[in-house]
Amino acid sequence: MKKKVTLFICLLLITAMILTGCSSSINLMEGIKSNNEISVSETMDEKLNQSILNFSWNMFRESSSNEGNLMISPPSVYFALAMAANGANGETKTEMMKTLNVENIPIDDLNKGLNYWMDSTTKNRIAKFSIANSIWYKEGFKANKDFLQANADYYSADIHSLDFSKKSAPDTINNWVKNATNNKIDKIVDKISDDLVMYIINAIYFNGDWKYEFSANKTHKATFNAPYGEIETDFMSRRGEMDYLEFNGATGVILPYLDEQFAFVGLLPKEGDTPRDLINNLTALDLLNLIKNKEETDIELSIPKFESSYEDSLIDELSNMGMKLPFDPDSADFSMMNESHEKDLSISEVKHKTYIRVDEKGTEAAAVTSIEVETTSMPIELPQLTFDRPFIYGIVDVTTGIPLFIGIVENPTIK
Repeated sequence: MKKKVTLFICLLLITAMILTGCSSSINLMEGIKSNNEISVSETMDEKLNQSILNFSWNMFRESSSNEGNLMISPPSVYFALAMAANGANGETKTEMMKTLNVENIPIDDLNKGLNYWMDSTTKNRIAKFSIANSIWYKEGFKANKDFLQANADYYSADIHSLDFSKKSAPDTINNWVKNATNNKIDKIVDKISDDLVMYIINAIYFNGDWKYEFSANKTHKATFNAPYGEIETDFMSRRGEMDYLEFNGATGVILPYLDEQFAFVGLLPKEGDTPRDLINNLTALDLLNLIKNKEETDIELSIPKFESSYEDSLIDELSNMGMKLPFDPDSADFSMMNESHEKDLSISEVKHKTYIRVDEKGTEAAAVTSIEVETTSMPIELPQLTFDRPFIYGIVDVTTGIPLFIGIVENPTIK
């Protein structure tokens, strides 16, 4: 299938001027246009689907070593790393592809598969779901045109050259992030060091209403048993038929959004276990089978309203997953990112920020991943499911099982 992908240069130039207060400090990269006709996939390859699921669960497991509330967006990290992999070479590329679980999938097929998934989940949706990508490189840095072209073609990446020495440079990038996340994440760049030559950024935004809303009249104060003591907080309640989950003593629920492509999944560990115990006893395949084998059951559900923000550097997590060379200035090979093909680039940071709000109406969530490239009461008895202690949650693409967001609630009152 041939797909037309057009980069509207004039529109992006106008957008760039707005973002920078009509400053000339940012320019669309001359000579880089999206190919009018590129070959893309018509379905999500099963191997790639499973690869993303495995990466998602591995990343969640590694991130769960952090204490307190947490939420990550595995696809956001995956997209950013895949974009960067287009500029990697040799053992660095091999290591990145292994970490992405696609060592047996050619990079072109990876690009095509992610292009299909991005289009299929974001276009013609009831829920507001968007995936945005961008590359910002230091003015004067001679970026490899093939690297930029692949990211423009398959990831619809906005490509910008920016004077990193200007005080306004971080604000310019952060304004793009704010716009891409509907103002839910307002900053990913604090200060740009002299050695930085490129930012590769992915932003994901979701806003979906429940298919069956919770009544605000039934929201009530109740006790949540946090690891360090009891907390009074607002619980939403609903009773009736719902998709019920059960696995080795753990129980859960699937709550569809109006756009039934997406659903909220809550998993409550068995009594005495923590969410991290459950994570260590589950695989990506277990989670997928759990969702597939759901059973519609009459239950009374109580779950806390919560709003949470999270931020983390993912270098340790990715290193533990086998990606070490990209962070080593002496060994990294990103020679496909620059015109000279010199091995003088490495990844100095992978920063990840997320936000989520769950209330009676629905769910709003956002995530940004930035890769920094541097030179060197019941009338009848019903089963009860009350999320009154730490639990796991996620927002999943029902078709593929891929979690758009996945996290742990230890204290629903902490934002």
